[in-house]
Amino acid sequence: MVTELTRKILIASIFFISASFLRTFSQNTPGCDMRFINHLFRTGYLEEALFLLDSKDCSSFQMNDSVNYLRGRSYLLLNRLESSSESFLKVAPTSSLYPESYFYAAYNYAQTDNLIKAEGILEKIEVEPQNHLWLKNYEIAGIKLLQGDLISFNERLDKIENDLPETDASTINLMNISAEINSHKSKSPVLAGLLSVIIPGSGKFYAGRKGEAISTFLSTAGTGLVTWENYRKNGLNDYRTIAFGAIFALSYLANIYGSAFSVTVLENDFKEHVKTEVLFNMHIPLNSFFNK
Repeated sequence: MVTELTRKILIASIFFISASFLRTFSQNTPGCDMRFINHLFRTGYLEEALFLLDSKDCSSFQMNDSVNYLRGRSYLLLNRLESSSESFLKVAPTSSLYPESYFYAAYNYAQTDNLIKAEGILEKIEVEPQNHLWLKNYEIAGIKLLQGDLISFNERLDKIENDLPETDASTINLMNISAEINSHKSKSPVLAGLLSVIIPGSGKFYAGRKGEAISTFLSTAGTGLVTWENYRKNGLNDYRTIAFGAIFALSYLANIYGSAFSVTVLENDFKEHVKTEVLFNMHIPLNSFFNK
């Protein structure tokens, strides 16, 4: 037979355990179980991790910096760069995650060609360790290279410690890209078109496509000669003169357009090559600094 005192002690114990459980549950809700979210992130379940990070539980969670950082990393791996930067920039300057978050936010904007915003973020980064200051100058140097500002690029490089292992090899690569940009002779699509007006195929020769230039000249000149011969023998109204004349006109116009287009493609390919190489070499030190 349970005594009255024993019954009261049992009820009080059950109440205490229940209250403790509810308090613990409310402070560490399933929606913001950071260990579980980190597990999802590490195993590649990024959308699932973001779903939990964007929940109301995490929005009021005490570790806001960790939540915003992990959200930024998830968006980055999903190549949703704008959202990644927005999350990274919510990390407080007092957080240990601040330097990495802001460096990656700037890099994201550089990838999307928002170079002014990328540079602005880097300029505002409050750096404490000396090596972070070197990284800051290195990343800004990369942005200056993307902007084609070789003078400012060299000025930033002068502020970088030469024997810093994280930037040493990449710095040499950026210098080689700078030399490549400096030696590159830009070609004009307008000039290519004008050259092709005078001599069919010469615009493609100017673009460096010598084989296409010769074939364009021969085909355009050939149809022109056939058209002239038919005109001389049969007159302007003969169907063969009209047919070959139309072919010649199309070939002549295509030669002009093709020459201008070839130069445009050539210049765009060079710009894309520079962008890809610079961004690649900007990312290597970031990875070395923050993923050791």
